[in-house]
Amino acid sequence: MDTLEKLTEQAPDLTFELPDNTPVVRLGLIVTVYFKEGYLLDSKKKVMECFTRFKDEFGQHLKGQFDEHYKKLTDDSFKKTTAKILETGPNEQYEWHISSAATANEAAEYSLCALNSFEVHGDQKRSYLKMTLPWTLLKEPDGVVRYQNWLVYLCNQVKAEHGYGGLSSVLPYDFDSYMPMEFQLAQQFSGLEVDSMVHNFKRELLNHIKGVNWYTIVGTRFADQLGGEDQLRHAFSGRGDVLVTNYEYGLIIRAGELPELGVISEQPPTSYVAVNRILKPLRIQNPDQLHTYSPYGNCFEEESTARWYARFDQEEAQPKTPARLEAGQPCSVAGYWFTPAQANSRRYFDQGETMPSFSGSNWGDTLWYWSAEK
Repeated sequence: MDTLEKLTEQAPDLTFELPDNTPVVRLGLIVTVYFKEGYLLDSKKKVMECFTRFKDEFGQHLKGQFDEHYKKLTDDSFKKTTAKILETGPNEQYEWHISSAATANEAAEYSLCALNSFEVHGDQKRSYLKMTLPWTLLKEPDGVVRYQNWLVYLCNQVKAEHGYGGLSSVLPYDFDSYMPMEFQLAQQFSGLEVDSMVHNFKRELLNHIKGVNWYTIVGTRFADQLGGEDQLRHAFSGRGDVLVTNYEYGLIIRAGELPELGVISEQPPTSYVAVNRILKPLRIQNPDQLHTYSPYGNCFEEESTARWYARFDQEEAQPKTPARLEAGQPCSVAGYWFTPAQANSRRYFDQGETMPSFSGSNWGDTLWYWSAEK
C-alpha cells in the first residue's frame, strides 16, 4: 500500500461530525508562516493580495468570514474588509479569516487567516498567515504542485522567517470545545500538526522554529545558524526522500513526496526524522503548552506538549548498506535507490539486480545511493 492509499484508508477516522452532520474536526492540509513587521502598510498590502488570490481560486467554496464577529462572506464584504485593514494604523490589530465554513461552529475545508503584530512591539512579536486546504487535493494530478506553489507564494509575499506545512486536524473557528479531539488524534498520529492555537506562538517564535513537518520553512537567518544553505543541502544530499528548494528569503525542505500521518504505534516517518535531526537545534527549547485548559476533556499540558515536540527525536535508522554502489554492481539490499546522474531516478531494486548506468550525465559516473526500504 503506497502513501496515498494508506492516507485515504486512514482519513475517515480523523473526521468527526455532530448529530446534525456539522463537521467539527476535519483532516486538512495546512501552511502556516510567521513573519516580521506585519504592521507596515506594505506588509498589509501583500497579505491582502494573498486573500484576493485565495478568493479568486477558491471563491466558489467560501461562505463565511471573521472580522470582529463571524458573518457571511460576500464580494461586497470582502472589498470592505480589505479596505478597512489597509486603513488601519501601525498599532491597530487586524484579524481576518475567510472560510468555507458558513458558521463559527463548523470546521472548514478551505480557509485563509492572518493576524498582525504592532509597531510598538518592535521586533518582539511575529505576525502569521495560515492557509487550509482539503487533504484530498493530494489526489488530484497537479495537487502537490498546486499546494507547493501556494506555499512558496505565501512565503515570498510576507518574507516568511519560518513556518511549516502538512497534515493537521482542522477545528472550527470556535475551537475550544474540540481541543480534546485534536489532543487525542495527535496521540495517535505523529504527522499531525497541532495548530489550533497558532496565535499563541507569536512571541515564542522570535528566535526559534516550531519544528518540522512535511514541509519546513527556514528563513536565511535560521539557515545561517546551521552553517548556511550549502551546508544544509550537503546534509541532505545523500537522501532521495528529502527535497531542498529555495524561496526568495530562505529554504523550503520537503520530507517525502507526500505527507504521512505517522501512526504512533509504528516507527515515525523516516524522512521526518531525518529533517528533524538536522533542524532540531532551531526548535523551541522550552515551549509553552500547545493548549490552554479545557473543561471538555484532556488537552495538551506541559508534559504531553514536551513529548509532542520530541516526537521525531530519535536516531535515524541506518540501513545495512554500503554508502553507495557503482553502476554495473549487483544491488546489495532490496529497496529504493537513487542516483544524481538522472532526475527522478529513485526506484526499487531487487537484491542482486544490476545497477544501471546513464551515459552523458554531467555528474560523470553513475553512482547509486540508498534511499529507503519502502
